[in-house]
Amino acid sequence: MYLGFGLRAKDYLIAVYDVGKTNKKFMLFNSELKPVYKATKRIDEISKNGMLYDDADSIIRWMKEALAEAPERDKIKAIAITTFGATGALLDSRGELVIPVISYNNEIPREIRDDFYATFGSPEELYVRTGTPPYGQLLNFGIQLFWIKRTMPRKYEETKTILFLPQYLSYVLTGSKAIEITSVGCHTYLYDIVKRGWSSVAEGLEVPEKAPGEFTEVWESIGEAKWLEGALVTTGIHDSNASLVPFLIAGWKQKFVLASTGTWCVFMYPGAEFRPRREDVYRDVLYYIDAFSRPVRSARFKGGYEFEYYADLISRMFKVPASSFLDMDVNEKTFEELLRAKRLFVIPTLTPGSGQFPRSKGRIVGREEFSKDLKIAYHALNASMAVQTYFALKAMLEEERGLKVTVVGGFSKNPMYLRMLATMLRSLGIKVFKTEYEDLTSLGTAVTAKIAYEGIAPGEVDREIIDKALKEIEIKPLEGIDEGMVTEYIDKFEELCLSSA
Repeated sequence: MYLGFGLRAKDYLIAVYDVGKTNKKFMLFNSELKPVYKATKRIDEISKNGMLYDDADSIIRWMKEALAEAPERDKIKAIAITTFGATGALLDSRGELVIPVISYNNEIPREIRDDFYATFGSPEELYVRTGTPPYGQLLNFGIQLFWIKRTMPRKYEETKTILFLPQYLSYVLTGSKAIEITSVGCHTYLYDIVKRGWSSVAEGLEVPEKAPGEFTEVWESIGEAKWLEGALVTTGIHDSNASLVPFLIAGWKQKFVLASTGTWCVFMYPGAEFRPRREDVYRDVLYYIDAFSRPVRSARFKGGYEFEYYADLISRMFKVPASSFLDMDVNEKTFEELLRAKRLFVIPTLTPGSGQFPRSKGRIVGREEFSKDLKIAYHALNASMAVQTYFALKAMLEEERGLKVTVVGGFSKNPMYLRMLATMLRSLGIKVFKTEYEDLTSLGTAVTAKIAYEGIAPGEVDREIIDKALKEIEIKPLEGIDEGMVTEYIDKFEELCLSSA
């Protein structure tokens, strides 16, 4: 007999908390990994005494409410959490927060950063061991811990346990503390890829002593949910790595790049060797560690953040809601005019120290033209996102050609960006695809919960279920756009970025 969502009596539901930097999602999947319910909520950072914090209290309240309001909640048998990286929680001997959860968007004094590198080694030396570039703000979690230890020594001494954000939320749900590799390996300086263990930075900051024991697999149950009897909770996973899980489980053999797009646009190249080059240090080329503990060569820029900033500017400038133009498709004539004129550019970066142009100052070149027409302004914004993607891929892939790029997440719903990107990547011999299913971060997280609940190995997940979710649509380039014109626009874009460095 079918119940509610088409569930049979023997079926069960998986609950996923997908915690983005701004937008939070609660999703339910059936046992065949089909999404059957979704609820979203916006929870912003909070500012207190000049410091930015992730609003952990509001996130936890939302988690409780979402689970309480979930339909067919008695059918929920497994819960998994995914969140953004570079964020952790410091707990005292009672298991309570020593300080609120600090946002990675905070700036710290330059002398702290200099002291960190003087203590642990130069950015270049650390990069070839950890695959982590020297980011600005607190995007290196190791630097955040160093800063806390230097400026709040008593608080650091009080800290008995360090948890990353997915594991902190899993701990709140279960009372069990855990640690897993995808969060530790997310530009933290804490994991030494060469020796496959804690780095000298981690040891110097006493992280192994403050970590909750040995690494736990992301598809392992760490306990039962306090808020729902009979529902197990997994360790939790870093969000970009969660997007990659379905592809790894499906055993994709062909070379591909996964473009996981949200606040950060992260381009992940599974299967590439760990071969860090010193010239990559300042190009936001990094190595994540996947759910199977393997390094994944990657590149990124803060695309979703910049896109939202300028889309809001366009909305205010032309006095129209952003919803009226966000699904606009590319107009070939307008795009051609933009490329030919080479007068209008949306230049990165709004977050200094990140992206392929970390020293470039974010600005609009040709602001007068930008303010004349909504259509041209929006085309210029999407062109910026596509060009930045071009440079991220070029830096990451070295000389490789003939790959495919699969776009998932927020930008997979943006037809203008996709068509522009396919057109710009044509010269690199790269084809662009998007998956029919868009919430791959949540899906990958649900996969970990399914493995835990059914007590199976990752390779035993029904491949047919995954393959259906990964069905792709190829994005065709604009055939009428001259490649030479595209190249000239990209070159001018690069020149403007470097001139403001």
